[in-house]
Amino acid sequence: MKEWQSSSMALAWKNPVFQAFLEDAKKDLGPEVQTDCVACHAPLGFVTGDLKMEDPKSQEGVTCNFCHNVSDVEVSPRPASYTHDPSDPLLMRGPFKDADPAAAHGSQYRELFTKSDFCASCHWYDREPGVTIEATHPQWKASKAAASGAQCQSCHMKPYSGKAALIAQKTRDQVWSHAFPGAHSDSLPDSVATLAAAVVDGRLKLTVTNRQGGHSLPGGGGSFRWIALDVVYRDLAGKEIGRAAVQGYGTEYADAAGKSPVPKWLAKKVARSAEIPADEPRVEWADIPAGARRAEASLTYYFLNPAYVPGLEARKVDLSRHRPRILAKTRVEIP
Repeated sequence: MKEWQSSSMALAWKNPVFQAFLEDAKKDLGPEVQTDCVACHAPLGFVTGDLKMEDPKSQEGVTCNFCHNVSDVEVSPRPASYTHDPSDPLLMRGPFKDADPAAAHGSQYRELFTKSDFCASCHWYDREPGVTIEATHPQWKASKAAASGAQCQSCHMKPYSGKAALIAQKTRDQVWSHAFPGAHSDSLPDSVATLAAAVVDGRLKLTVTNRQGGHSLPGGGGSFRWIALDVVYRDLAGKEIGRAAVQGYGTEYADAAGKSPVPKWLAKKVARSAEIPADEPRVEWADIPAGARRAEASLTYYFLNPAYVPGLEARKVDLSRHRPRILAKTRVEIP
């Protein structure tokens, strides 16, 4: 419970950036679009019919009670493809065949809880044919990580020895963290990518490697997240003599009129997609300006595509959890 309370799952509905974008989506498409968003950001409200989110319980995000009451998932690009069983709201499903007996609720084993397919219900979503706005699950499915048996839970619910719940009696060799580390965590982004630089035939060669290998980067949050590869050039004295924006990694959408970038609820086609793949390095090239003797490259993760930031700042939306962070740095001397 304590792990979950600070997770992105717990903040899925209350996140101020999500709330700002939800208001924009309702202005663009009408209030009924909230139903689509609630289905994954506040699914308890969705399954109980509290689509106006009037019950405080509905506003708790992706909750323990909701997830552990899911009985099945249809692995498809259909949004919110989970089956939530209303017949026994106190029957909690999970990964243990020998769950501790509890007076508060019943328990039932489901292998689904140990598989990435559980995550597909909200992490694979095609807005319309050919326009995938949540691609994490299909990317994982096609990866070498999936072929080796690694699941989403392997990185985002790392196992440890302990008790599955506060009232549990058994200490197990393996229980799964419910902190759900990801882009917002303190440690995971710092180990997700590496950056190498070399001078080859008079040009700067930059090699970006996705170390985690489960899905491409920036991952999730279709059209909102962004990674920038930038270079600063310096002379012999260390003075900056130039800089270059070498590549931007992410997916941008266009609306029916061809305007891009637009948020995912307006997406009619993919305007641009250049992500860091799961299973092979991405190589970029840059020209070296005259007089440069050192190149300093950086890979920066933006929780929000910079195109959307000014509008949110003008509305005084709290962006404290969305500040850019450096994923990797490198430097190389230029002969």
